[in-house]
Amino acid sequence: MALTKKLKELGLLSTYTNKLSRNTGDTLASLLVHRFFPEHAILPFTPFSLNPNTILHVINEIQINKRNSIIEFGAGVSTIILARFLMLNKMDAKIVAVEHNADWAEFIQNELIKYECANFAKIIVAPLNMTQINGYDGRWYDTDSLENSIGDTLFDLVIVDGPSAAENAEVRFPAFPFIIDRLKASFIVFLDDIRREGERRIFKNWETYALNTGKKCKFHFNDKKVYAWLSSGDGFSSAPMSY
Repeated sequence: MALTKKLKELGLLSTYTNKLSRNTGDTLASLLVHRFFPEHAILPFTPFSLNPNTILHVINEIQINKRNSIIEFGAGVSTIILARFLMLNKMDAKIVAVEHNADWAEFIQNELIKYECANFAKIIVAPLNMTQINGYDGRWYDTDSLENSIGDTLFDLVIVDGPSAAENAEVRFPAFPFIIDRLKASFIVFLDDIRREGERRIFKNWETYALNTGKKCKFHFNDKKVYAWLSSGDGFSSAPMSY
């Protein structure tokens, strides 16, 4: 009984320590990304936003591995921060942000205009429709809208932070099968909210899917992080400094 109690206490301590570490990383990352904006800017972070430390990893990836063709499923504050970063650094890169909510897409578009970085991000409004992709049968972004908007564009950086999993825990699964033939030889894919069971199943199913299709990928998962990523091709490690 005493051993069980001690193990439970250690588990709680580990959870607390991991959360404290994430909070520290997010605080420092937030200070860094806010430097891209005017002094009194308040960025529209919400409970659905990418964490600042996740955004910092994406920025590192853009800088270190020269990613220049980015697609983000789920527009938000990350779209604004990344576009502003590209603008300030005069980078030859662009973001395509996919969003199903037209009102939210309009809000993000107005923020891009306000911060003078709209030329570095394109918002695609794609409603959620019934979709069948590799065994998935449920609502996802309308594929006709996506195909008409992105054409034959190839991407080297993918961020999957939408749609919301409120209706379906595995709603983000179709992103990888949809984009896999639209990826450059060297690429990276980020999946947010990996601490949820649905996203963990998605990530595992992506691994199976990649194996079945012959796509050679490295899958990176860490219990201490709130996101996971997979990559293919040559590239340096771009994970932010840990604390």
